[in-house]
Parts: sequence; structure tokens; C-alpha cells
Amino acid sequence: MREAPTSRDYVAVLDIGSNAVRFVVYDGLNRAPVKIHNERDICSLGADLATTGRLRPEGQAQALESIGRFSGLIRAMGIRRVYAVATAALRDAQDGPDFIARVERDFGLRIRVVDGEEEARLSAVGVMMNGLGSHGVIGDYGGGSLELIVVGQNRVRYKASLPLGSHRLHAIEGRAARLAYIDRHLAEAPFLAQFHGQDFYALGGSWRSMAKAHIRMTRHPLQALDHYTIDGGKARDFADMLSRQSLASLEKTAGLSQNRVRDMGVAALTMARLFEKISPARLVFSGTGLREGLLYDALAPAQQRQDALLASCRKIAAKISRFDHLRAFSGLARWMAPLFSGEDHAFFRLLESACLLSDTGWFEHEDDKADNAFSRILLLPFYGVDHRGRAFMALANYVRYGGADLADGPAAQTAQALLSETERAAAITAGLAMRVAIC
Repeated sequence: MREAPTSRDYVAVLDIGSNAVRFVVYDGLNRAPVKIHNERDICSLGADLATTGRLRPEGQAQALESIGRFSGLIRAMGIRRVYAVATAALRDAQDGPDFIARVERDFGLRIRVVDGEEEARLSAVGVMMNGLGSHGVIGDYGGGSLELIVVGQNRVRYKASLPLGSHRLHAIEGRAARLAYIDRHLAEAPFLAQFHGQDFYALGGSWRSMAKAHIRMTRHPLQALDHYTIDGGKARDFADMLSRQSLASLEKTAGLSQNRVRDMGVAALTMARLFEKISPARLVFSGTGLREGLLYDALAPAQQRQDALLASCRKIAAKISRFDHLRAFSGLARWMAPLFSGEDHAFFRLLESACLLSDTGWFEHEDDKADNAFSRILLLPFYGVDHRGRAFMALANYVRYGGADLADGPAAQTAQALLSETERAAAITAGLAMRVAIC
């Protein structure tokens, strides 16, 4: 009997932030929720908060228009479960309650105002559910605030919400004054002094734009910011460099639109100053955060315990496989295990994931199967895997579908950039074993 398909009971998150209103629809409430609609409108609700204490009037009108359209999409898509949340701007603004009351009255949406500590916790949960941040410091940079969370053994140990968002810093004139403001508020998180040299996990629109800029500037072969990693010292220098650029220079350097880079300078300044204090070993960008944390919080404990990557691959396999069940793919990984004696649990987790994806290209034309399987697996919406793991799974399936150009070409170049010689050999071995086993 075919395993039960993924639920089509869509779930939506409406996230009303200081800078943008984001509307995301996921394929269901499950361990590896896939985005089927993802839209944001930059309204800058909190742009005036530091000077007037109130929401920006133009931002309110724009946000209400967007929320009205999003509520129409909710009805049209038949979405019954909606998580509508508001963060720094609406919890701090004098007229925040009035705005919320109007949204609830006009659109029938129940808005949950998340306080700073809960926002920090949900952001941490969203990072950890993606296989990141079991130890280290998590930072979520927004328009109104910076959430800092220290985690250890997948538990939140310390958290703080600091008024260091981009709108707050734009209201301060001059680099020296901004640095003094940043230092004053970082002192409100004294626990950071205990966590020098650990990994730092970054999320938030402006910091993620920095990842896109770094990927472009370094010509990194994989255009995916989730799990993108930079050495800590190099990340500090990169942030400091960006913080000194003009807006026009940032547009040219980053290759992004003005809307994307307008807050990047102050976001980079905050990161550079923070990194001077904590000297992280690595900067790791997370593609998940508060919104995914909300969904993970709503799962049953048994679902929460599922492995993120395997859950992602099982979902994909259930949709595209020719076969009636997925047990054979896990059996395939066990069958070839003797070829990899001495490897650890992390390797066999990748091996099983690669096997679950081994029907990825069966429906393609035979001339395209290998290349398309490789490129598709590099960018599929996985949770819980870094760029090296994506390259391993992609190369194994490239070989599984007869990819012969292992010395040159896009697949070979990408694999060489992301994998060691030993890892490439293991992926090739796995791919050849799949070819032997699968029709």
C-alpha cells in the first residue's frame, strides 16, 4: 500500500513586522513544511517609531492594503489554519493596539502580539528545527529589534530582545553615534561574554541579504543561503566592509535591488560590532526562523522528534516515486552499507537521503536525467542539510542516472568546490550502487 500522501490542508503564517508584512502558505502542518506561496510587502511600519513612538501613517495604509489582499488569498485557497503574529513595531508603538483592532475588525484575523522574549524563543526554535543551532548564538535581525539567543543541547539558555533594528539605527546620525548606541544595548546582554568562539546563526531579511551578497561576490557554486557558512573572522571583516559602503555602492557590490540593500549598511554595522565582542568561529545563515518556529511549536512531540532531512526526502519521494512505498529506498541504503564501513551516523543519514531521492529523474528524457537530477537536488526545499550534504546527494544521483562527465562540466565543478576528494569518491560509489540496484 502506498504511504499516505502529504496533507493538502494548507497552513498560513501572516507575519506583521517593523519593516515588512510577510504572508507564507505551507503545504501543511508537518515536520518539513514546504512553502507553496511566499510574498512580502515592505511597508516600513516601524520607520518612525524611534522618533515619534507611533507607526508610520503611509506604512499603515500600505500594510492594510496588503493584509486585505492576503486575507482574500486565505479565503480563495480555503486555508482554515492561520497563524497571524505581530512583532516589535506593533508591540512598541502607541497606536499599535488601534492598528491591530482595525485588522481584526476589517479582515477577521486574530493577531497575536509576540513579546520580545517569545519572539527570540520562536526564532531559536525555527533555527533548531532546521538542524542548526544546537550549540551557539542565534541572532534574528529585524526592522525594530535584534533578538539574541544562546542555545546549548537544543535548549534555549539565554535570550534578549534589543532595540537595534534597522529603523532604530537609521534614526541616529553618524557612524560613531550608531556604534555608541549599539554598544550600549549590547551591554544589556552580558551573557554574551561567556560565549566567545562559538558558531553564530543569523536570520532576518537584512542579514540574509548579506549572505546573498557574499555568495555573489565569492562566486560560491550553490545559490542557496540556507546553511551558507563563512569563517567568523572573514565574516566580521565582510560586515565591516559593507557597513562603510554608500547605498549606491552596496547596490553594485551586492547585486541586489535598492529595497534589498537599504538596511544592509546598518545591519552589517551591528553584526561587525557584535562579532568584535564574541569572535564567532563561524557565521551560519539560516533560511528558517520565527515563522517555521510557530509551525514546529504546533506539532505533536512524535513529529518534532523526526529527523528534518529524512522527513524532507520522504516527502519528496512520496510525491515523485514510481513505487508504492518508501521502505525499499531505506533498504537500498542498508544494502550498500558494507561499502562504507567505518563511516559515522551523519554519513549514513546522507546516504539514506540520497537513496530516497533516487527516483528524482525517472520521468525525464534519458539525455537530461543526470544533469536535471543533479541541479534539482542542489536546490530542493530540504531542511537539516548543509551545502556539502546537498552536493553529496546530488552527485550520487548524477552518477545513478548515468552522468559520465566526472572530470569537467557544471556537476563536476560544483562537486569539486563543495566536496573533498574522499567525499566525491563516496558519492560516486553510492551512485554506482544505485545503478546496479534500481531498474
